[in-house]
Amino acid sequence: MKHFLRFSLLIVTVLMASASFSQNVMINALTQNSGVVKKDGTVFFEVTINNTSATYSIAAYKLKPQISFPATIVAVPATGHNLPKGWSILSNNNGVLTLSNGEDAIPANESRTILIAVQGKAIGGPSSVIANLSFSNGIAPGSAAGAAPAGDNMADNASTSTIRVIK
Repeated sequence: MKHFLRFSLLIVTVLMASASFSQNVMINALTQNSGVVKKDGTVFFEVTINNTSATYSIAAYKLKPQISFPATIVAVPATGHNLPKGWSILSNNNGVLTLSNGEDAIPANESRTILIAVQGKAIGGPSSVIANLSFSNGIAPGSAAGAAPAGDNMADNASTSTIRVIK
């Protein structure tokens, strides 16, 4: 019985220690205005990055969110976005936008909201807009591939919304 209690205590200690060193980052995406934009009009695509860790910050240059827009019906202009301080656009090519958290180390239990301007260019949709959270190696400019933080839940590293362009 004594060995069983010691073993149980060891298992609980190991589980608690591994949980205390884990960090989860999640992404949520939403097209404002119920996902509708007029042709030649502009709407914001809202991306929220959440650091759900109770103890650890997300390092600068660690996050590399990528958003894929339906390029046949919308365009992402070079300007008009509302990025958190320190964030930057790494690339904007053919409907695929890649961002970096740059110099912004996100503290524990905090989030960042990003507003991406999207212009309607052809009537169509609803079409999917997909936001994926990938990671960098933590070295400026944040474009190199890197590993996810230990304990990251890969199931919440993607989010989907829709957009529809009307007359």
